[in-house]
Amino acid sequence: MTKIDVLLDSKNKEFVRLCRKYCEYLERLPDQEILKFWEVQLEMLSAIYKGVLELPTIEARYSYEADKFVTEKAYNKVLKGLAGLIGELDAFPDISDLSYPDSAKMVSVNLSELLTDIYQELKDFVLLYETETLENMNDALIECANTFGEYWGVKMLTSLRIIHVNLYQQRYAENKQNLDLDIDIEEVIGDYTGDEEA
Repeated sequence: MTKIDVLLDSKNKEFVRLCRKYCEYLERLPDQEILKFWEVQLEMLSAIYKGVLELPTIEARYSYEADKFVTEKAYNKVLKGLAGLIGELDAFPDISDLSYPDSAKMVSVNLSELLTDIYQELKDFVLLYETETLENMNDALIECANTFGEYWGVKMLTSLRIIHVNLYQQRYAENKQNLDLDIDIEEVIGDYTGDEEA
């Protein structure tokens, strides 16, 4: 397989489409219940994580830093939208950078910020790859894999952990509420039946 074939491989293109879809989702944040948001996040972030691990190992063509496209305004718009949707579940305690275990400590983290940082990395990757010059496509794939390993991969795993906890706590609360409603209805029916028999 030639270098061009590697860059234009259908797996890479599918991964770019997935990343673009995720970025577009965060940019428009459809009006939905938070439970649905958690489900979408778990599904898409898991697929992206798996997709990064399947990127080809290639060498950089240039030594300079890859182009960045996400502006501060665009970043803040996504951050604000996420913070508004997540609400009181946004802040959570976590352990600081585990790359340095000796200095690790408990810190407060915002899920909206983690997800926006991931968005920024993916959006820059997508826009660089979609310039469709072989050099940029090459460096986009390298930059994506490198920054994933050094930076946003850990943020993604932290986000997935928090989303998982929130999703299943809310599902449990919802199921318990439905169960309580069923019990109440049975009690009412039982009371009504008892009254009739008396």
